[in-house]
Amino acid sequence: MSDQPDNDLLAAEYVLGSLEGEERRTAERLLSTDAAFARSVAAWQQRLMPLAAQIPPVPPPADLWQRIEADISPSTTAEILPFRRRVRFWQGTTVAALAIAASLAAFIVLHQPKPQEIAVLSPIAGGTPVLLATTERNGVLIVQPTAPITVPADKDLELWALPQGETKPRSLGVLPPSGRQLVADLALNTQLLVSLEPKGGSPTGQPTGPVLYGGSLMTAQSRRG
Repeated sequence: MSDQPDNDLLAAEYVLGSLEGEERRTAERLLSTDAAFARSVAAWQQRLMPLAAQIPPVPPPADLWQRIEADISPSTTAEILPFRRRVRFWQGTTVAALAIAASLAAFIVLHQPKPQEIAVLSPIAGGTPVLLATTERNGVLIVQPTAPITVPADKDLELWALPQGETKPRSLGVLPPSGRQLVADLALNTQLLVSLEPKGGSPTGQPTGPVLYGGSLMTAQSRRG
């Protein structure tokens, strides 16, 4: 009969840190000499170690096992060590399993990744796209040119956001021809517009010069579809 199940249990206990004395030395020896045992340790580390920082230690009373052993007859003393090993293991894995379930639920609810949004800005009059805007998960909007852009020395480009259903765009600031990054909370289908303004940007809070480029934010999946 194979001893693989016992070695797997030993690997789990080693990762949980519940081994002592000769048991721990045996595990360390197997870790350096037994490839299957090393793989088992690595598998248990992958399952349990990410939760280690989230599970506060709750030590039992110092004399707990002494009291248990004092109440067990000598004929069953030989069974104490395996029993203790399995109790320690299932205590650890039960706590870990509960933590996994709670952490996974919280992660799904609170950290659902936002799909990346992309806007391809093309000349309003038609032609090849000249700017690409992408949103990052941290709320950063990255606007970068896909072709050289020339701006008169006394002018600046200005970036505007026009949410769906609204009529007045909101300035996102001056846009250098080389592109820029900025923090912007933009909804899907928001139009991004680029106008040509006096040096330093529009003096009125609305576009005063011609709108040169435009495009709408869409999810990357939608564009691939």
